[in-house]
Amino acid sequence: MSIRTYLVLSYAALIIITLGLSEAMDWIAFKLAGRHQVIVQGALEALTDANSRVSEEFLAANAERMVEAKASEVAKELSYLLGGRKTYDYDQLRRDQKLRGLATQDILSGEGVAGYLDLNDRTGVNILHPNPQVEGKNFAAWKDRFPEMWHLVSLSATNPKVKGYYTFLDRHNQPRKKFMVLMQVERTPFVVVAVVNIDEFFLPAQARMRQAGQEHMAQARQSIADAFADIERQIKLLSIIGGIIFTIIAGVSGLFFTGALSRPIFRLRDGVIRMGEGDLTVTVPETGAKELIQLSRSFNLLGRQLTDYIEKHDFVRDTFGRYVTQEVAKKLLEDKEALALGGETREVSVIMSDLRGFTALTADMAPHQIITFLNRYLSKMIEILLDHQAVVDEILGDGILAFFGAPAPLDDHPARAVACALAMQGAMEEINAANAQDGLPYLEMGVAVNTGAVVVGNIGSERRTKYSVVGADVNFASRIEAYALGGQVLIGPSTYRRVQGLIEVGEVISAEMKGVPEPATLYEVRAIHGPYNLRLQERQETLRPLAQGLPVHIYRLKKKIVTSQAAAAEITQLSETAAVVRFAGELAAWEDVRLHLLDQENREMPGKIYGKVTAVDSGEGDFRTAHIRFTSVPPESRKVIKEALGEG
Repeated sequence: MSIRTYLVLSYAALIIITLGLSEAMDWIAFKLAGRHQVIVQGALEALTDANSRVSEEFLAANAERMVEAKASEVAKELSYLLGGRKTYDYDQLRRDQKLRGLATQDILSGEGVAGYLDLNDRTGVNILHPNPQVEGKNFAAWKDRFPEMWHLVSLSATNPKVKGYYTFLDRHNQPRKKFMVLMQVERTPFVVVAVVNIDEFFLPAQARMRQAGQEHMAQARQSIADAFADIERQIKLLSIIGGIIFTIIAGVSGLFFTGALSRPIFRLRDGVIRMGEGDLTVTVPETGAKELIQLSRSFNLLGRQLTDYIEKHDFVRDTFGRYVTQEVAKKLLEDKEALALGGETREVSVIMSDLRGFTALTADMAPHQIITFLNRYLSKMIEILLDHQAVVDEILGDGILAFFGAPAPLDDHPARAVACALAMQGAMEEINAANAQDGLPYLEMGVAVNTGAVVVGNIGSERRTKYSVVGADVNFASRIEAYALGGQVLIGPSTYRRVQGLIEVGEVISAEMKGVPEPATLYEVRAIHGPYNLRLQERQETLRPLAQGLPVHIYRLKKKIVTSQAAAAEITQLSETAAVVRFAGELAAWEDVRLHLLDQENREMPGKIYGKVTAVDSGEGDFRTAHIRFTSVPPESRKVIKEALGEG
């Protein structure tokens, strides 16, 4: 029966309504109170269940980390106490109370004992256990009853750290989960075992949440009951004054009471729905009864906390993305297994680049100039690498190591790597134009590409890990890069076989390399067709004979270190990028050298020219000729070269 019906009847039979309306309104108020109690209880239960799920995930993950840390700590202590012995007397170890106390200590949660430690050898035989009856037994005896546990124990024989869950029945014959960490003790044949009942870490918290929810529900019920009692007294008082007045006041009070309770609950319900759809900015007004205000305030706080968490997560992802590609960052942040140490064998294309003569060019620069100089170069190179979907592995000063084809497979990684190398060389013109405007030196870069099978994955330790590549083909790429002159892109034979239908080749080099038994054929790439369509500008390197030779001193270099005394020589042919030198002594093809131009009194002039010997020819008598390609020419030496060429 509706309130409107009550009002009509009250006007028709004021006396009857006056006598009976009090009980009727009591009934309506009771129903309204019961309805809102159900709404409040449903909202609180939903919120409590959500908090329970979140707390279980969070506390379980936190417990796993704590147990791992405990096992690691005890393993280090045992390694210190037991490591390096030739033999071990298990009975003597069991009589050592200090060792027993260390190896069988309890693992505590916030509520008490959640598990324990024990010590096995790597065959599965237990050495020390909180239950002495287990000591001396092999865990293989329980492999049929607890196959999951035995699987973890067997893995610990060959793995430094093993962790996982297995199921057991408690004393009430109910299935529960145990979390186990097995960590090898370095320099011993032993394995530290940490075992906990994982739900001991979150069941107490969930119980407190349920208790708190019940307390809030009891408070809400009491508030509703108190409000109901107040309304009941008003109804009884007003019923005495008159049916009409009583009906009006009761109706208004009923509507107000309904709105005061239902509107905040409905707003909270709608907020939960919107938050579940992903809108974490939703808030609800903090109005109504005290308990509803507290509930609304908690809901708004939860939204802010979730927003902060997501912002921090995004910040970590974006910051991490500055050191690796966004694909690697996303994989490592979203997949816990991706953080595990180890790798896989995969075919990738490796690219290595290095500035020629960078150390000499920057020797007289201030540190802030070097950083500006270097960052201009690296910013452009890294932009090109990421545009071609490379993973930047390492930046060592002016050198860059990157690779293509991992973690995301790329079917065209050889061609993509070659195109990227050509784009990097093409960008050097833009970089040098900007350097010239700032009065900075001219830069030249050598780039190498090699394709092959490498190990790619997380390399390092639990405290510091790097997503990287290792293998012979990475080393071979480094060898190729050492032969690349400034402005050149050299590729190895394996890359050439995969892209030969797309590229134009310039010089072909037969190079003898350290650690490689046979001479390696290297290919200079001048252009690539297909979807990339990139071409390097032709180099103008015409050598001009000099009417009078330029005297120079030649120093032989090995890994940027001078390995011989100055040898007198003479430049007979010259261009801005190369020279033919007549000398007496020893020089080898592809050797690094340093040249000093001499003045009229045979004194070394300011400026050091760095270069690479590309060929050595026989000459007359004790003299030979060497073809040298310049890799670094300082401004003062460039001026002398231009004057010698008649361009000064």
